[in-house]
Amino acid sequence: MKRTYFLVAIASLQIILGSITLIGAAQPVRTTQNVVVLSEAYFLYDFGILGTGRLSGNLTELNGQSFHLFVFDDAGFTSFRDGSNTVAPLFEQSGTNIMFSMNLTGSGQYHVVAVDVPQRRELQIHLDLVVVGLKTGEAIVALIVLVGGLALVGATLMLSVWSWRRARSAPAPAPASDPPSDPFPDPPLDPLPDPLPEPQEAAQDPPDDNTRIY
Repeated sequence: MKRTYFLVAIASLQIILGSITLIGAAQPVRTTQNVVVLSEAYFLYDFGILGTGRLSGNLTELNGQSFHLFVFDDAGFTSFRDGSNTVAPLFEQSGTNIMFSMNLTGSGQYHVVAVDVPQRRELQIHLDLVVVGLKTGEAIVALIVLVGGLALVGATLMLSVWSWRRARSAPAPAPASDPPSDPFPDPPLDPLPDPLPEPQEAAQDPPDDNTRIY
C-alpha cells in the first residue's frame, strides 16, 4: 500500500510540472530591441512552434531608409540564403515602417528577415515582434513529462487492481476444529485388584506346663 501511495505522489507531481511547463510554452513571446544591420548583411529572427500560431510585428528604420521584410519557412529561408529565391516567402513587405500580422498554419521553424534590397545598405531598425503558439522545446518537454505522469498513473491503477484480485483469490483460513476421534478407542482399563490381606500370624503354641498325656 505504501508503494502505491508513493507512485501516485510521483505521478501527481509529474502531471503538475508538465501542466505548468505546457502553460508556459503557450505564453506569447515578445521581442523588442534596436538592431543594426551591417551592409551586405541581413537581420534574422528564428523561432519554432508546435501546431498553429500567429506572428505580428512593428518594424521601423530609424534613419527613414526603406527596407524589405520577409517571413520564411525552412524551405523558403534556404532558398533565400543560397540566393536562388526559388521558394516564395510566406510574407513580404517593404517600407520605412512595416506593421503586419499573419497566421502560422503549422508546426515548424520560421524565419523573419529584414534587409535592404537590392543595395544591401546598413540599417538601424527598431523592432517589436510577438509570437503566439506552443514553443517547440518547452512543449516537447511538457508533453514528455505529462505522458510519463499519465503512464505512471495507469501502472499504479493496474498494480492496485492486481493486488485487490490477488487478495480476493487467496483461500480463507480454515476454522479451528476439534481433533478427530479415534475410530479404535483403547479398551477401558481393568480396575486395580484390591490389595491382598496381610497374612495373619500363626497361632502360638500354649505354654509347656510339663503335662504329659499318655
